[in-house]
Amino acid sequence: MSAYALETRPLAMDLYSLLREMDPGRWRTDSAQATAEHLARFKVALDDTLAALESRIQTSSPDEELRTVRARLAEIQEIVGGQVTASAAASREQWMALRVALLPRYESLRSVLRTEAVHVPALRPTNYRRSLVHVTSGFVAFTIISLLPGRAWLVGIASLFFVYAWVVEFIRRRSPSFNARVMAFYAPIAHAHEWDRVNSGTWYCTALFIIAMTGSPLVCAIAVLILGVSDPMAALIGRRWGKTKLVNGRSLEGTLAFAVSGTLVASLMSAWVYPISLPQAFALAGVAGVAGAIAELFSRSIDDNLTIPVAAGGAAWLLSLVLL
Repeated sequence: MSAYALETRPLAMDLYSLLREMDPGRWRTDSAQATAEHLARFKVALDDTLAALESRIQTSSPDEELRTVRARLAEIQEIVGGQVTASAAASREQWMALRVALLPRYESLRSVLRTEAVHVPALRPTNYRRSLVHVTSGFVAFTIISLLPGRAWLVGIASLFFVYAWVVEFIRRRSPSFNARVMAFYAPIAHAHEWDRVNSGTWYCTALFIIAMTGSPLVCAIAVLILGVSDPMAALIGRRWGKTKLVNGRSLEGTLAFAVSGTLVASLMSAWVYPISLPQAFALAGVAGVAGAIAELFSRSIDDNLTIPVAAGGAAWLLSLVLL
């Protein structure tokens, strides 16, 4: 771990905080002044950090990583350089355009720091189209699982999705042009960090494969509903109304929204489709919702599209062994 990477981390965290302020789910009409002041402070810190790195480059024999960090910061400086003077009076659309321009630059800086074992969090901005896809995929998966004629079909189809997803990941790593085509197709719903990392869809298919090994369509159905409904609900509530901070940028309000929404939806849908009573469905969905909320709360370096379904499905499966 290099000294310059550690010195750059506070600046990267400040950019992370700034981008969270500009998130469309958090933005208010009175946000511009405070965010403009934050942006001005960030620009001063960015200029100072770049000057320090430039001095180090001129007075020593810099390695390639140092030059790369400086290049990433210079890209950020170029974007924010002309934004400070008029930003307090800028429209919401102008702020969102600045946010869109900065997002990939933040991820590029984050990627460089990660190679130096310096952690800064991935930014997961509000994306209503992604949230809609999340919810839709949850109900579609629930319907497919409920209509399958047997457990062998459950395992077989989950295995096909698992193999397909990882084959695509393998090809993406070997072919930049293929990766560009895939990510261009998914651009409206993809996070910036998914360009050079395993994408969330692959982790979701992996989770489906793992929970399918329980052989229980009910458990799998509950798990996909928990992820499909609770994850976007937690993001929506947490970003807009979350005040009580917990860990990893999560809030108490978002975590409660996760557990409650997942429990209600999964219990009602399960009791309607499967031959179990409403109290049994509520118990299974309740432990799955709480387990999924805990997994989401502590998912930092592991994608929560893997951890949430596995935790929710695992908890529901264990209780089902006793309850059903």
